[in-house]
Amino acid sequence: MLLSVVTDDELLTSQIVKIIFIFILSGGIIFNLIRFFKTENKKIKIINAIAFLVLSIVLCFVFNAYRIEGNLLNHPKFVPGITIGFCTKPALGEGIEFEYEVNEKKYSICNTFHPVSKDSIIVPGGKYMVRYSEKFPDAGRMNFKMKVE
Repeated sequence: MLLSVVTDDELLTSQIVKIIFIFILSGGIIFNLIRFFKTENKKIKIINAIAFLVLSIVLCFVFNAYRIEGNLLNHPKFVPGITIGFCTKPALGEGIEFEYEVNEKKYSICNTFHPVSKDSIIVPGGKYMVRYSEKFPDAGRMNFKMKVE
């Protein structure tokens, strides 16, 4: 869901996918809510209630990611960052940990590096630009194609 080489096209594509996913989740939530009130069978009611809760929780996570990436796309700011080492992103695989500073506060984040070749990234000590938004300064994305000289 979160890419480190964050061009406008990649963020826009990610936003479109999230919008589609939000509509699908919303449809599932509405469907289960309607079935919950229309059915008389207690087992079906329980299943619909559980599905409603699970879909609602997933929707919250997807919507939050949508908000963060929307701010990165529409209100980007850039600061230099430095690579620290390798890390693991759950469900995404190997990534690169980096840190950057915004308003005198340091942030340390792990991002994936795809589609950039791992061998082309200097780790540790590589200096690259980090895209962030003022609303979510702790959710920056290092752009491994933008070296800091």
